[in-house]
Amino acid sequence: MHQGKTIICTALLTALLMACTKAAAAGRNSEDSLFMQRIFSYKRLNSADIDGISMNVYVRHNVQTLKKNKALILIPTMYALARKKNNEFLGESYSRITFHTFSDREEHRHLIVGTLPRNRNTLPTMTDMLTPDLYGVTLLNGHLLSPFHRDNRKFYRYGISRLPGNRRLVAFVPKTNNTQTVKGQAVVDYFTGRIESVELEGEYDMISFHINATMGDKAPRSLLPKTCDMEAVFHMTGNRIRANYHTEYGLPETLADSLKDSHSRELMDSLRPAPLTHHEQRLYQTDDSLKAAQERLPKKERRKNFVKHVLWDLIGDNLVNRIKGNFGPNDQGFFKIYPIIDPLSLSYSERKGFTYKVRLRGNYAFTPNQDLSLYFKGGYSFKQRQFYFRLPLKYEFDRRNNGFVELEIGNGNRITNSSVKQHLIDEQREDSMRLENMEFDLFKDTYIKLKSNYDLSNRWSIGAGLTYHRRSAVDKKIFLEENQPATYHSFAPMVQMQFRPWAWQGPILTLNYEQGIKGIGKCNMAYGRLEGDAIWLKKLKRLRSFSMRAGAGIYTQKDDEAYFLDFENFRENNMPGGWGDDWTGDFQLLKRDQYNSSEYYFRTNLTYESPLFFLSHTPGLGKYIEMERIYISSLMAKDIHPYTELGYGFTNRLFTIGLFVATINGQYDGMGCRFSLELFRDW
Repeated sequence: MHQGKTIICTALLTALLMACTKAAAAGRNSEDSLFMQRIFSYKRLNSADIDGISMNVYVRHNVQTLKKNKALILIPTMYALARKKNNEFLGESYSRITFHTFSDREEHRHLIVGTLPRNRNTLPTMTDMLTPDLYGVTLLNGHLLSPFHRDNRKFYRYGISRLPGNRRLVAFVPKTNNTQTVKGQAVVDYFTGRIESVELEGEYDMISFHINATMGDKAPRSLLPKTCDMEAVFHMTGNRIRANYHTEYGLPETLADSLKDSHSRELMDSLRPAPLTHHEQRLYQTDDSLKAAQERLPKKERRKNFVKHVLWDLIGDNLVNRIKGNFGPNDQGFFKIYPIIDPLSLSYSERKGFTYKVRLRGNYAFTPNQDLSLYFKGGYSFKQRQFYFRLPLKYEFDRRNNGFVELEIGNGNRITNSSVKQHLIDEQREDSMRLENMEFDLFKDTYIKLKSNYDLSNRWSIGAGLTYHRRSAVDKKIFLEENQPATYHSFAPMVQMQFRPWAWQGPILTLNYEQGIKGIGKCNMAYGRLEGDAIWLKKLKRLRSFSMRAGAGIYTQKDDEAYFLDFENFRENNMPGGWGDDWTGDFQLLKRDQYNSSEYYFRTNLTYESPLFFLSHTPGLGKYIEMERIYISSLMAKDIHPYTELGYGFTNRLFTIGLFVATINGQYDGMGCRFSLELFRDW
């Protein structure tokens, strides 16, 4: 009996201890949860916004080439490291930075000195990491999901421990190992949720990084660092580069705006917030000695070295790097020439083969509300053996209301139309069998477009324009033999209305009408064409989005010689420029001859985009998948009821790839893939 009472008492005591332990754990969990909510809400509760904050910033970086080979010369910003025998370089800058957002900032660089030729900056993507957006969805614009944003808490595990005073140490690790996540720890004020210091470790753009930052004391400066130190390591194709950065914000010395990109070492010595180490001083001394030795060489030898090294470096450097700069009395002009040797310019599709693109752009601002811009985009299709280009010249006379006039010249896309071939066969009945077996319905398309636009309000826009097309047969021989025209001309005025029911935050609905007119010059086609288009890029939480497009078009009239049914919003594009991956809102496997004789169309395109979605959770492979997409597209046209494409694609730092399968009228119509390189996109 006594033994039974002892067992009962022991059981009751055990149950009581377990209940107390659970209650304490629940209390701690509740306390930790409230604490994390303070971090997630810190920016909102303190009305913190960096828009308009301006500060002086000092940056010092040291770059070491631990291993290098000849492949390094082809990597953007690495040309100087590959060419020079030095294995270590030093650079410093002093700038005035005005923030609007973390991704939108104005930098006036007063000073830049260093031992790299022409003070080049290597690993440019890392300089943005020196100002991480801790409370934003991403630490870097569109990349690296922040563990301190409420929407991202499902991606991380957190551990909280006490520190002396009213502070907590928050450690975080990703639930899924992926290049879109980071790990590390932060010291946080317990009562406010303000991050005092943070340590981050991750991988971005093939660069492993480790960051230590001390944040500002009070909002809104608490959103920005006071100091930031980073070690970055780039490892690729047998090359290994290490860079160390030290940054200090909010320095007291403000320089005149007239001082820009000065290379005065003496001025930098007077502004540097802390002395250089002996090792850093030796790097400057070695560089000065080499330059002095070069100056002591005979004039003939200096000229030889100039041609061999300086001129060659200039040419080679610009082949693999972007060339950009300002011009004009107050730097109103800006130009950018994209690299000639650029892996990003190469893309592939099964039907079109490999395509290589070149780009350049320029802009000149007359006033903050008026500017002139020029953009050239060209591409060579190796399979089609044709060079395509677009050259729009745009004058914005009222930027605030999107008022502009644009002149565009291009050679469009090659177009086919079976009705041209059928007409020729019908005209030459006695020779129809020979013509039936020949492929001669492919035409080049050169065009000139003049269009204008003006926003009447946030919801309504109106536009008008003129379009001229010259379509000439690729193989003119058969047309000449049969005494038929091989070139067709068209001229058409156009009007357009655009409606945005929720201003710029919702769908954009466009309606345009184009009327072809015969008898103007050589123009021999009359037609009327009406098209409607609706697009909506719906942003969701955690970098997810829906890209939606729907449209329809119809020829309201068409004479017998209007062979080319060339819709404005629905055509094959040899130089795509989509929303997220150049393919969204378009068809990938649809062949021209399946739709180009239809006088109408109805189309829909839907793309869902998300990080860490499906394959991202695959062990090993998933670490490198940054963004995944699902594509659904459908088309109704003459003899097509319907055409459907389904696809899946993903992006990593090396490439974007998509796999697609198509059906037509309920029957399998084929499958294919597309890919484009992402390598060094932000370099």
